[in-house]
Amino acid sequence: MEFEIDQARFLSALTLAQTVADRRSTMPVLANVLLRATTNDELVCCSTDMMIALTETVACKVSDPGSLTLGVRHLHNVVRTLPSGAVKVKSLDNSWAQLLASRSEFKLMGMPEGDFPELPDPAGVSFTQIPSHKFVDLIDKTLFSVSTDEARVNLNGALFESDGAQATMVSTDGHRLTKYSIALEGPALAKSIIIPRKGMDEIRKVLNRVEGDCKIGVSDQYLFVQAEALTLSVKLNNVTFPPWQQVVPKDFQRRAGIGREELMGALRQAAVIAPEKTATVKLQLDKGNLELHADNPELGAINLDLPVDYEGSSLTAGFNANYLIDALGAVHTERIYLDFQGELDPCVLRPAADDGEEAAQADFLAVVMPMRI
Repeated sequence: MEFEIDQARFLSALTLAQTVADRRSTMPVLANVLLRATTNDELVCCSTDMMIALTETVACKVSDPGSLTLGVRHLHNVVRTLPSGAVKVKSLDNSWAQLLASRSEFKLMGMPEGDFPELPDPAGVSFTQIPSHKFVDLIDKTLFSVSTDEARVNLNGALFESDGAQATMVSTDGHRLTKYSIALEGPALAKSIIIPRKGMDEIRKVLNRVEGDCKIGVSDQYLFVQAEALTLSVKLNNVTFPPWQQVVPKDFQRRAGIGREELMGALRQAAVIAPEKTATVKLQLDKGNLELHADNPELGAINLDLPVDYEGSSLTAGFNANYLIDALGAVHTERIYLDFQGELDPCVLRPAADDGEEAAQADFLAVVMPMRI
């Protein structure tokens, strides 16, 4: 195999490929990228960790079609140091490769191509075209509340539902829950799917490089995303998502309206003082006033008073400040609502769909469980 490729274009493909490759696996080949030079003057870069697989096709000048596999992290570091311009790559005996650029020559040790695993095949999968930014928006507004505990498989991903007219994504880590729905002329799924956290993050990275639309398709085991010269497959979590509707309070007795930026700024100040592990902040609601209080025996205490639109009875409750900050970061309206039942009940954060904001914003809600104070 032998090909010539632009250094910047090669580096861009390797940068994305190394985010998928698994350096910690007991299978060393998963830390590699498969480079396949075709007769169509294209280089196909493939990487996988057995859960996520990425294929990107980039233009190059192929002298001798073929393929080889190299450690993606080391190859990326080498290409990054090369000067701009053409890079020549040639396969050598015993799975070695030669890289030539300007006056530099590298020889890198690879692995046999046959060791590289076969990637999921999207043939036969029905794809639907959707705006890329809408899929990214669904992920951005729910990823932060996906559990980071990989042992809790049913929580280590987000529920995705689509009926062809509306799409909904729900995530929870057991302490908070986020639900976001948008109008989307997308796939009509027969049943909901659970997209793992790492897969959501990788989809976001891929689609943030894309302008316009992408295509998505779902098989029994995989979600496929195609955009421009990229194909990404994500193995779905084959588990049952918790009955999230039971977590969302059906009604509220107290509602406080407040400016989003003002509340976020106050919570960030309180989080600096609050205990690092729990970030507990006490919220005290009275007519027209919200008081935030955080106390840390090792640092001190903080009190903040904020004006709110509130006419109900007084309420005192504790919450994780960082959870509220994350939820506020996913909202773009100027004002939000904080809905409460009692002091030991969860807080529901909703955007206030006024001031000419899009009605779709009203389809976002975040539930944060209370903490002992």
